[in-house]
Amino acid sequence: MTTAQIDIASAGLVGRQVALLCDPTPLDWVGAVAAWRALDGLPLHDRVAESEAARLARLNEEVARIADVLARLSRPREARDSVADMQFAFAARGREPSTIDPAEVRQVIRARRLRDRQFGKGLFEDPAWDMMLDLFAAQLERAQVSVSSLCIAAAVPPTTALRWITRMTEAGLFERQPDPFDRRRAFMALSPRGLEGMRNYVAAARAMGLPLV
Repeated sequence: MTTAQIDIASAGLVGRQVALLCDPTPLDWVGAVAAWRALDGLPLHDRVAESEAARLARLNEEVARIADVLARLSRPREARDSVADMQFAFAARGREPSTIDPAEVRQVIRARRLRDRQFGKGLFEDPAWDMMLDLFAAQLERAQVSVSSLCIAAAVPPTTALRWITRMTEAGLFERQPDPFDRRRAFMALSPRGLEGMRNYVAAARAMGLPLV
């Protein structure tokens, strides 16, 4: 699949157990086979495949971590186990979501890309959070984000970005919205759970005097 075909190919596949390869390199093919073999319960003998399996395990852990944080942020009234969590929840309730400026979120995104220009690409990869920020800013702006645009926002190779989109969708933080004018296309957005978590995160960071990162 080429980059130009991302939106068409992903329209009906995002969120399913499907691996999309966009302009795949030999390593992408190895990773896809490794993931398939792991899911099928087959042993992994190739050293490169083992490395890719470990990488996928790390991706799962990162998605689980983000989902857990946002789940806690989206339920500020729930009892917490520590004083720090209680203070964090109180700070999140102290701000109105409507005060969040999308331009502020865009500035955070630009600052993150500035690191890549200064130190080189690949050193600060955090595609899940980059996509969360992009979708959050877009929803504040009432703008729609195509799958291909979200892949660009992830600042990683398209195949890697597509894997993350699938994982974040399965984690309940992203949702697919069909294009009413073109069934071959679909837009991505934060789910209600993801949106509430992002609003609470920004509000809590402000209340505690912390910068958005």
